[in-house]
Amino acid sequence: MAEEFIIRLAQACDMKNVFDLSNDETVRAMCICPQKIEWENHVRWFENILKNPDVLFYVAQTKAGDFMAQIRFARENGVWVVSVSLTGAFRGKGLSKVLLKEAMNKSGLRNFRAYVQENNTASQKLFSSLGYKKIGTEVINGKTYFKFEYAPVFIIAEMSANHCGDKELAKKIILRAKEVGADAVKIQTYTADTITIDCDNEEFQIKDKDSLWNGENLYRLYQKAYTPWEWQGELKQYADEIGIPLFSTPFDFTAVDFLESINVSIYKIASFEAMDYPLIKYAARLGKPMIISTGVSSFEEIQGAVDACKSVGNDDVTLLKCTSAYPAKPEDMNLMTIKDMMERFAPQGVKIGLSDHSMSIIPPVTAVAMGAKVIEKHFTLDRNLGGADSGFSLNPEEFSAMVKAVRETEKTLGNVDYSINEKNRKFARSLYVVKDIKQGEKFTKENVKSIRPSNGLHPKYYEEILGKNAARDLPFGTALKSDDIL
Repeated sequence: MAEEFIIRLAQACDMKNVFDLSNDETVRAMCICPQKIEWENHVRWFENILKNPDVLFYVAQTKAGDFMAQIRFARENGVWVVSVSLTGAFRGKGLSKVLLKEAMNKSGLRNFRAYVQENNTASQKLFSSLGYKKIGTEVINGKTYFKFEYAPVFIIAEMSANHCGDKELAKKIILRAKEVGADAVKIQTYTADTITIDCDNEEFQIKDKDSLWNGENLYRLYQKAYTPWEWQGELKQYADEIGIPLFSTPFDFTAVDFLESINVSIYKIASFEAMDYPLIKYAARLGKPMIISTGVSSFEEIQGAVDACKSVGNDDVTLLKCTSAYPAKPEDMNLMTIKDMMERFAPQGVKIGLSDHSMSIIPPVTAVAMGAKVIEKHFTLDRNLGGADSGFSLNPEEFSAMVKAVRETEKTLGNVDYSINEKNRKFARSLYVVKDIKQGEKFTKENVKSIRPSNGLHPKYYEEILGKNAARDLPFGTALKSDDIL
């Protein structure tokens, strides 16, 4: 199927095709504003939307150039609202799911919302099949719409220094990360000179017997561990080609400028830079999702980082609970902080996740059960290869097991649901006659009991009917009904 179509960003040459599709009778009937669109209005709208940074506008076409569909993602308060429509010739072929999924993957975005009319069962099935969850209803222009949201846990494979200075190994790590289920690969963009200075004073030495880097000088450690900038555009292109987003952590303004030149889709701020508000603002001003680790920040500093993003108009912020120890011990992780962070920051529109430096998959699963939306974990092909971060990185088998556990946890969490499954309820308790009762005879504890299955009256009526009389003969094994009682 992938060879049969192309999805690309909309261009000026698509204006007429989009106009015709937007005015299609079926499409207009399902729109929030069903009125026919005039050409002059469409031209203004189309030209503006192509320049709008809060809209990603894709079109799909066949390899032969036939226009198939339009797919738009419009940002509203950190959530991307989905609009998708197919031309008549391509409807009814199961293409909506394929095209929308491809566009979602291509966008690099994570949080989507769709509004679907309550009578549009086809679209409801479409979004449900892609993992969207129905979260409520909303009345718009007098019509009831179901709200669907798609916000699965975003699993990041952190490569860091595990490439061991080998570009081809870096590519193998990217490919393997995709194969074991990572949603994205993260690298780091710095040089020793952009992150520290070449100084041998005592404060520039790592003196921590629990650290993998005990005894190292900061400058020389970063010289060994950095990812050459001349690789990074090539690594980004390779990741794009195999279909996995690659983004990075910048450590100074020049790194942000460089990463913007290769068009990364997300910016990550490391724990030790989370109080560098000028750096945060410089990255956040670009309007892309911001992920900020909080391993060495006070609450006030964390709030300051969020405020820094919002001060430049960026509301798409995720905070990662982090224990900045390498590796982190379970007893030091204090994952209950995630619940507190959700209570404090979720009302501000901020998402919460976990940056995990432990060697276990239990912390990510626990975090997801608490509501975490992002998991970051270091990844290596083989710890025996070495690398500055290999000692707290999962290998492919371990990372795959973590992904599976997280996805299963998501499934088990499901939705708030008090609905009754009648099939499963079949053998619940109800009131039955357990001893022959003649017409007019009283109901007693000896002739009526609450037992399985569920065909009789609800057990809540048991005490109420005791002492009342039978309206007819009731043989042993009769499911008691309301009209059996005088």
